[in-house]
Amino acid sequence: MMASALQAPLESGRRGRLWLVATAAALALAAGIFLILRMPGAETLEAGDRTLSAASGRTLALYDLRAAPVMEYEGPLGAGLRVSVSTGRVSNATRKTLFGLGMQVPNVRGAPLQWQGRAPANGRISIKIGNQRQSPDAGIMLRAAGSGQPGLNIRAVQTVLTAQIEIASPGGDVTTAPELKFGDVRFTDPALAFAPIQIEIPPGESLDVTFDSEQALRDSSLRPGDGLQTSGTTAALPVGRAEVGELAGSNAYPRLQSVNQGVCAARSGKLLFTHSYPRPGECHLAAERTDDKLLVTGIALEPRQVGLTLAGSGFVLKDDHARSAVLLPTLVANPLIAALIAVFAYAIGRPLWRLWTGRDM
Repeated sequence: MMASALQAPLESGRRGRLWLVATAAALALAAGIFLILRMPGAETLEAGDRTLSAASGRTLALYDLRAAPVMEYEGPLGAGLRVSVSTGRVSNATRKTLFGLGMQVPNVRGAPLQWQGRAPANGRISIKIGNQRQSPDAGIMLRAAGSGQPGLNIRAVQTVLTAQIEIASPGGDVTTAPELKFGDVRFTDPALAFAPIQIEIPPGESLDVTFDSEQALRDSSLRPGDGLQTSGTTAALPVGRAEVGELAGSNAYPRLQSVNQGVCAARSGKLLFTHSYPRPGECHLAAERTDDKLLVTGIALEPRQVGLTLAGSGFVLKDDHARSAVLLPTLVANPLIAALIAVFAYAIGRPLWRLWTGRDM
């Protein structure tokens, strides 16, 4: 009887300690989940996050592009187009082609440049934009014309962009001779319709595409990457970051003053533990193209607006902040968090099991 009397307080103390351990583990788990809910977390893009648009007065910026084709423009049948470059260079290949046609291009490092032409009734004008430097802070900016004739402004950001202009006509017909102006020298020759013109756009400089009319703009198409579809998949452009905001900075170093919306490429479930906005180095391309996390799958151009369609995963940006983690996908996708939750769940479950059954797990 004396033994039973002594055993009761011991058993009661043991149960109290088990309850204390379970309560502490539960509080720690709740605190951890609360912190996770407040942490910015990368997520798979849902329908509402897959589009970015920059209306007149805003700029759409793409950073960390591969040294590869960026996008391709194709105009409607029989439409005209004017392409102006603030300061550009004619590529060596184009310079040799023009020299062979009897056109002597001034040998200068750069000058204002303009190309203007019209495709025949069965032809189209195309422009292929390429990037020559891969870096987290290098990229391209897109901005719709705010007034006057509809158009698109394309700016090089800490990289050299290339633009190749050509007229594709099945029958080789030419309605009017294209015009090329480089600095103070002007060329007008029917042969220019059959000579692709490649222009180099230095960092900070821009290219303006001006359309005949709003209808010509609507009938045009812009495709990301090389514009081709391979293996039955849609053409896509891998990027490290896609952002919309107000343009600031100098011409040499253009930047967005603030980010109204955007996406930063990252694996779904990745968390920012110490800061609320991803740094440029945290939004980058993968070592292999097949592992890239964020893709531009479409480019839409409208009067006074340019937009993107995105796919993949990343940090969703809004008003200079990254969105907090969505609980369930984050817990499932992040192996470290899932392991910690498993440890805490065991710490809670084991004492409760012992209290309920009297046996260890």
